[in-house]
Amino acid sequence: MIDCHYVEPTTVDEACRLLAEHGDGGMVVAGGQVLSLLRYHGLIEPSCLVSLQHVAGLDGITAEEEGVKIGAMVTLHRLESVGQEHPTLWALSEAVKNIADRQIRNHGTLSGNICAAHQASDINTVLMALNASVKLVNPNGERIVNLHDFVTDAFTTTAEPGELLTEVIVPHFATPRSAAAYHRFALRAGDYPVVSVGTFVSLDEAGLCLEGRIVLGNCLGAPTHAAEAEQRLQGCNVVQDDQSLAEAANLAAANVTPWDEPMASGEYKKDLVSVLTREALTEAVASAVAVK
Repeated sequence: MIDCHYVEPTTVDEACRLLAEHGDGGMVVAGGQVLSLLRYHGLIEPSCLVSLQHVAGLDGITAEEEGVKIGAMVTLHRLESVGQEHPTLWALSEAVKNIADRQIRNHGTLSGNICAAHQASDINTVLMALNASVKLVNPNGERIVNLHDFVTDAFTTTAEPGELLTEVIVPHFATPRSAAAYHRFALRAGDYPVVSVGTFVSLDEAGLCLEGRIVLGNCLGAPTHAAEAEQRLQGCNVVQDDQSLAEAANLAAANVTPWDEPMASGEYKKDLVSVLTREALTEAVASAVAVK
């Protein structure tokens, strides 16, 4: 039994006010999947649970000038098909299909997954590869923060007291020949990945890489850009010279020191980084070339 208040605000302003009033003891309930586990294991002791179930305007998916905006209460199940309507989110759709099982995806939400800040989060890894940002609202206003700056370590974000994540913004691709891909390795279907890699490439008409992103999941406390590998792709003709993809993959592995855990040693993870990065880059490049 949870010995705390449970409130159901109907507006974002009301939810922010309640969170601010309760400080560290106030916690948001979105889908409740992560929070219920944390409470069951005694890892959290909230004094007030602020439900978002009846807050209007948090379940939309719209394409606007800044990019595709996804409301905080959009379920993982809905994200499974979002790539069909919004091609920039194709990699996100593919990533979501690997999360847990159907029952979890029916209730789990985008915001809950992001804010849990699990080091192996599929969602955070692929969204960082897509250069996504989050909108945070507080009683005094709002701010937009790049996801890389929001999720900073395992179970750690830069959210301030009274702040509520209301939407995720995924920018439109700057050039037509752009694509993202996400690859992961897990011991069992539905498990968190041992290692995952999110990639993004933007090509010119000749096949030169204008921009490349490589994000490694479950290697460190938070999904991490493989900066040296990204630089290797810059200006390379990745269509005619696929050796550059292999070299970038090797750089990604060489410049990360993954932590050991029961699922795999750090050295094994380095091998996975190399293999998965090359696979994800190859898929992203092929998808970008296929764009008409």
